[in-house]
Amino acid sequence: MSIRSFLRFALNGAIHEVSGADASMMLADYLRTRLYLSGTKIVCAEGDCGACTVLRAFPGTGKVRELRFEPINACITMLAQLDGSHLISVEALAQDQTLSPVQDAMVRQQGSQCGYCTPGFVMALCGLFEKCTTKPDAQTVKNHLTGNLCRCTGYTPIVEAALSLDPESLPPLAERFVTSRVVKALKETQSVAVDVTTPHGKILAPVHFADVSTLVKKYPKASLLASGTDLGVQLNKGKRQLGDIISLHLVPELYQSTQKGSLYQFGAKVTLEEVRVRCAKGIPEFSSLLNVFASPQIKNSATLVGNIANASPIGDTLPFLLVADGSVTVAKKRGTRDIPMTELFLGYRKLALKDDEWISSVAFRAPQKTELLRLYKAATRKDLDISTVSMAMLFDLKRNRKDNRLVIKSARLALGGVAAIPLRLPKVEAFLQDKILDQVLVDEAQRILQESIQPLSDHRGSSAYRRLLVQGYFQQYCDEIMQRQEVEHAAAHS
Repeated sequence: MSIRSFLRFALNGAIHEVSGADASMMLADYLRTRLYLSGTKIVCAEGDCGACTVLRAFPGTGKVRELRFEPINACITMLAQLDGSHLISVEALAQDQTLSPVQDAMVRQQGSQCGYCTPGFVMALCGLFEKCTTKPDAQTVKNHLTGNLCRCTGYTPIVEAALSLDPESLPPLAERFVTSRVVKALKETQSVAVDVTTPHGKILAPVHFADVSTLVKKYPKASLLASGTDLGVQLNKGKRQLGDIISLHLVPELYQSTQKGSLYQFGAKVTLEEVRVRCAKGIPEFSSLLNVFASPQIKNSATLVGNIANASPIGDTLPFLLVADGSVTVAKKRGTRDIPMTELFLGYRKLALKDDEWISSVAFRAPQKTELLRLYKAATRKDLDISTVSMAMLFDLKRNRKDNRLVIKSARLALGGVAAIPLRLPKVEAFLQDKILDQVLVDEAQRILQESIQPLSDHRGSSAYRRLLVQGYFQQYCDEIMQRQEVEHAAAHS
C-alpha cells in the first residue's frame, strides 16, 4: 500500500506539498507566516469573526472537475484537513491588475472602512455567488454573512454591494482555478494514505474504511479528525496539545448520505450544511435549527457526527436526535454495531464506546404525518451562540372517537443544557401517553417535568432560569396543539 509523508493541496491554482512541523499548522498561520499571504486575517482565532475566511473545494466522493468553492474559517482549520483540497485566498481574486466583481462592488458601495474585516467579507460573498443561480435578496445576503463581523460600516453598504451584483455575470471560480494539472494532482492525492511525522505527533489519513479501525487500535490516544471546528479552537487557545491525529478525509464511504423513506443516514464526513439541505423538505424543523446553529463557514466544515462525538451536553442537534429514533453506527476492526442515541451518553463528554470503536455514521427518522416535532433553543443571541437550554418535543397525536379531541398516543421529550448529558424524560413521556391533551394535563406534566430535572447554574444562566425556560417551552408546544384543536373545532361548527 502506497503511503506519502506529506500533505498536498492546491492554493490559488498552484500545488503545495507540506511535511514536518508545518503540517500541524492552522491554515491561516501557514498562509501568513510561510507564504506571506497576509490578506487572510486572524482576529478571534475561534472561527467567530470571519476575518480569516478563505474558499475551499474538496471533491469527496464527487468529481474533481465539478468542484464548488465554499467559505471556511482558516484560523481553526488544520492543514491536515485540507489535504486533497483546492483553496483560494483573497490575493488570487484580482486578475490582470483588475479587481474581481465582488471586490469592485465593495469599493463602489463603500463597503470597507478600516478594512481589517474586508477580505473575509469578500471571500464570504464569493462563496455566496458560487452557489447562487439567481439574484439573492437582502435577507439571503445577511444570512450568508452571519459568520462575518464588522465594527465600522453597520453592514448596510456590504449588503448593498452584494445586491448590486448579477450572479449570471460571475463565472464559477473552478473555470479559472481548476486546471488539468490540479485535477491530476488531487486525484492522485485522494488515493494515497498519509503518514506525516511532526514534533507534536503523527498525522495519519487512511483511504480505506477498515484501515481507520486498524489505526484507532494501533494509536489508542489519537484524536479522530472529521472537521476539527472545536479542536481548532482548543489548540489555538492552548487548551490542549495536538498529539496523534487520524484524519478521515480520504475515506469515501464517510461522505455518503442516504434517505430511504423516512430514514436518513449520514456518514462521519457529511457536513452540517449538507444535512441542512438534505433535511429541508422532509424535516424542515431540523433544517431550520441548523440555519442558526452556526455560520456558513462552520457548517461547511463541521459534521453531524462530530457534534455527537464531541458529547457536549449543550450540543444543539442532540435533543432532536434523541426524539427522532436516532442511532449511531460504530465501527471496530471486527465489524460494526448500532447504538441508540438514548444509550450513547454515559456521563459528561463520555460515550458508550469501547476503546477501539469510532462513530462512522448517524441515522434518524423524519416525523410521521400524525407527529408534531418542535425544536427550541435559548441563547444570548439568535445566531451562532451556545445554548443555555435546548429542547425537542415530538407528540404522536390521534383523535378521540367519542368527542374528536386530540389524544397523545405517545410523547418524546429531550433536553440539552440542564445536566451533564442531554436527557430524555421518560417519566413525563409515560405520564402523557394515551391521555387527552388539555391544560389540566399540561399542569400536572409540568410538575413531573420539573421533578425530573436538576438544572445546573453557570455563566449562561441560573438553575432557576433554566427551569423557567423548560416550563415555557413545554407550555408553548402544548399551546400550539391545543390552539390548533380549537381552530379546527370552530371551523367544523361554523
